[in-house]
Amino acid sequence: MKKIAFLFVCMLMFTNVHAQDNTETIKEIQSYIQDTSQNQWFDPINKNGNLENGTSYDLSYYVLPTNEVFSIIYTVFEKHTIQKVFYYKNNELIACIAEETDANNANKLLRYADYFYKNGILLNTLEEKKEMPSDQFYNEGMQKLKTHQNN
Repeated sequence: MKKIAFLFVCMLMFTNVHAQDNTETIKEIQSYIQDTSQNQWFDPINKNGNLENGTSYDLSYYVLPTNEVFSIIYTVFEKHTIQKVFYYKNNELIACIAEETDANNANKLLRYADYFYKNGILLNTLEEKKEMPSDQFYNEGMQKLKTHQNN
């Protein structure tokens, strides 16, 4: 019984330390995004078009003076407007913020998710939403980055 209690305490300590590490990493990512947004000059590249189903979209790349992509904003205009903002550091996706709003009332937020990643791994796992899967956003964000780099 003492072994089980000891293992349980050890597991709680590991979980707490791991959660603190993730919290610190998330704060570092947030600081990087805020500092870069406020202190850097961006050369935006804007594209718009229509998807195969005729739905219109806007795609904006915000590129640092080093020619690295800092962020990509992708907005699809349908019955519900979906906007995804992908943030990058050293060509790696570090965060994604997604919002779904009513197209007739942009102030009516229907769904929201914010995810933070390190080396492709979700940091804020307790925040994951089934209807907005973090791995799907990660893959989409990395694909959009690669598409930009190949053009």
